[in-house]
Amino acid sequence: MQEHLFSCEYDTTTLLLITSSSNVNECETGTHQCGEGQVCVNIHGGYRCLDNRCLEPYVQVSESRCVCPSTKPECRDLPFSIVHRYMSITSERSVPSDIFQIQATSVYPGALNTFRIRTGDERGEFYIRQINNISAMLVLGRAVTGPREFVLDLEMVSVNPVLSYQTSSSLRLYIFVGPYAF
Repeated sequence: MQEHLFSCEYDTTTLLLITSSSNVNECETGTHQCGEGQVCVNIHGGYRCLDNRCLEPYVQVSESRCVCPSTKPECRDLPFSIVHRYMSITSERSVPSDIFQIQATSVYPGALNTFRIRTGDERGEFYIRQINNISAMLVLGRAVTGPREFVLDLEMVSVNPVLSYQTSSSLRLYIFVGPYAF
């Protein structure tokens, strides 16, 4: 994590009284030092520079999306696509807390969709609550203290029992827990 920057306003009569404080978004102000090919992610109290290039056998189709071509044999048992998303939460957030909604972008007639956390939740801080056939909510189930970061692979598995067809897609969610409860 890069240096913590906050912009604070003080009451002029007392130096100890902080009337307001806000996180400086270095990604928007351009004061970050991310290199070419990196994405700047604002987090509570700083920023991170992340490399979201696709790993083999995936192919980059946009800044945040990788696809595993069906023509490659090694893609047979892998999610068809991986989308990268980033979020920041405060330390010691009250739980349970809905933190991220996942939704299918394509819906196929007769398909049954299920959502799960594929990797990244070794300590069981999160769980998935399925809302309906096309969306689910990632829930923070246990309070976490920052600074800390998680990389969760959230997967949607689509099954069409009539066509004997199954596919999956993955959302790689980077969650940054700030060092403060504000």
